[in-house]
Order: sequence, then C-alpha cells, then structure tokens
Amino acid sequence: MTEPMYAVLCRPRGAETRPLPEGALATHLLYAPTVPVDRLSAIRVLIPGGRILPPAQHNSAETALVVLSGYTGVLSGPTMAPVLPAPGDLVYIPAGVPYSVVNLSHNAAVLLLAITTDPRFDAGTAPAADYSDAVATRAVTLRAEHVDRIAQRRASDARRRR
Repeated sequence: MTEPMYAVLCRPRGAETRPLPEGALATHLLYAPTVPVDRLSAIRVLIPGGRILPPAQHNSAETALVVLSGYTGVLSGPTMAPVLPAPGDLVYIPAGVPYSVVNLSHNAAVLLLAITTDPRFDAGTAPAADYSDAVATRAVTLRAEHVDRIAQRRASDARRRR
C-alpha cells in the first residue's frame, strides 16, 4: 500500500537565498530534494535597479516567469526579441531558448517568480554568453523607451489635472 500524499508547505529561509550575477538574489521556494517534486521547481528572483540577468538557457526544461513587481523586459531567442510584461503577467520560455531579464528601472527592484520543469531548478542551465552584446544593446534601448513612457504618462496626467 502506498503512502497518501499531502500538501507540503514551503517557507523560504535565508539559507535558501543565493546570489546571482549582477547582484540579483534567488530564493529557492520549491525544489528537489527538499520537497518530493518530480518535474517542477520555483525560485523568487530579486533584480536590483539597473541590473540585467546574463543570458542563459535551460537546455531541457521549460520556464515560466511571473512578474510580481517592477518594470522588466524579457529578451529571448536568437535575436533577443523583447517582451515587456507588467506585474501579474507570465512569460513562457520553451526549453533550449536563450533568454535574459532586464530591470528597466534604474532604482527600483524587480521581483519575479521563476518556475521551471527542472526539479533542481538550474541543473540543466547553461550560460548563453554569445548573446551578451545583443542583450546589452537592447537593454539601453528598452530603458530609454521606458523613461520616455514614464515622462509621457506624467505629462498626460499633468494636462488632465489642469
């Protein structure tokens, strides 16, 4: 007779937080062997203002990024094509697709929930350094466009108040 399975409460602890490149922090929330997962893991990622997560790819795992707060751009594929998710949006990244995450704000942090089909989260992760130049170039453009959008919103709000 097999043991019945029950829900498992996962509370992140300080020891489960590790530094990522560019000053980002990853807190492991759900991962093997701490939780008996077969095909799933999740981390919370905090990206400081003005920072970019270097390009990487999960060779055999699918990834979903949920933006919890902040202004971010996710660059992916061979051309590092941008998508601009808002808080609450999810970005799906197929296995083997290189991607990078750009914090568009110079000051405020971005908070993401990253979920992958790799139970150890980064066992199949590989750097994708070939895309570093493209990411750096795109990040400059995305940040300039972000600042323009904020300035336009503020100008529009000021006109409405008159």
